Amino acid sequence: MTVARDSTADGDRHERMPVLWGVVRFEPGDGRRVRDTTITFDSAGSAELFALEQGWGDYQITPLFFFVENVVPPAGSRMVLDAALTRTIRRAGGR
Repeated sequence: MTVARDSTADGDRHERMPVLWGVVRFEPGDGRRVRDTTITFDSAGSAELFALEQGWGDYQITPLFFFVENVVPPAGSRMVLDAALTRTIRRAGGR
């Protein structure tokens, strides 16, 4: 699933927005080999908090994009609410 904004501040239309966020944890050492990935977070902050709570030292937070056509998020999901809030703010001129 991908989400497209109607427009951005720099005029770039159809910019993709991440649907979820993930944490990639690396094996110890210099190779940066991926140990595991956790992909269940609705924000970068949530993913960061999870990694910190787990005591992970070497990790990276990453946005996740899914290319699935015609997926409708469930009513009341955070994505739907965030999109509604964004439209409201845009209509109010950013106020």
